[in-house]
Amino acid sequence: MSFISINEIDQLINEDVPYIDLTSWVLGVREQPGKISYFTREDAVVCGTEEVSSIFERLHIKTGLMVASGQKVSAGAELITGMGRAEDLHKAWKVGQNILDNCSGIATKTRKMVDMAKQVSPNTSILTTRKGFPGTKALAIKSIMSGGAMPHRLGLSETILVFKQHLNFIGGFDGLLKKMPELKAECCEKKIIVEATTLAQAIDLCQAGVDGIQFDKLTVEDLSAAVKQLRSEFPGVVLLAAGGINETNISAYASTQVNGIVTTCLYSAKPIDVGVRINQ
Repeated sequence: MSFISINEIDQLINEDVPYIDLTSWVLGVREQPGKISYFTREDAVVCGTEEVSSIFERLHIKTGLMVASGQKVSAGAELITGMGRAEDLHKAWKVGQNILDNCSGIATKTRKMVDMAKQVSPNTSILTTRKGFPGTKALAIKSIMSGGAMPHRLGLSETILVFKQHLNFIGGFDGLLKKMPELKAECCEKKIIVEATTLAQAIDLCQAGVDGIQFDKLTVEDLSAAVKQLRSEFPGVVLLAAGGINETNISAYASTQVNGIVTTCLYSAKPIDVGVRINQ
């Protein structure tokens, strides 16, 4: 699962508590002992409790109950609890709530879409793009993995994925086909995936030796026909579908039996309604 450094944990706290909790200070409740409890008002897949526990630790709060990320819970369930000074509990309050409701929202939507796809095609994976909100990648990736999806690409250094924008610098599509033997020799340990918008392009690429095709914005009908033909002629090539795929059409795209469905929509999930109780 995603690694969140102590520096990142401190940054999350500092966003909400740059200096002091002024309210707890002026009320004179700083040193009073208390308990904090986060709970969900709706069924959800939990994500972010480990980060909240790290926030607790940084604020001298002792973690009690904690539901691990990836677990399904019902409305009313406690997600994580802690004991500490009132001032520290109030410092943790909103930071932890923001993590839990947003991360659990993504994890819950992800699990729903994964289940929808798997019901139609058990071997089709759900993959996420790099088009998330800046600065949230570590938490976002953990959230989608907690829901059962995988990151398509974590960054440009990880995989070779050739888009039409690259072709403008190498002589177009024909230039890529000529360059393919060189690419395969230079990057012998890496898979080469290329975006295609037509079956004809995909066939040419497969004949040139690509390891995978990412179809962009094909209709379900065209994609289904393409998958059927390519699986027959090039059974070892990975086939991906991308472009405008969300919860309204994922079942239809999964029915094409592609290896993976690439989507951005998981990052825009509605937050889960997470409540917080703080008392003595």
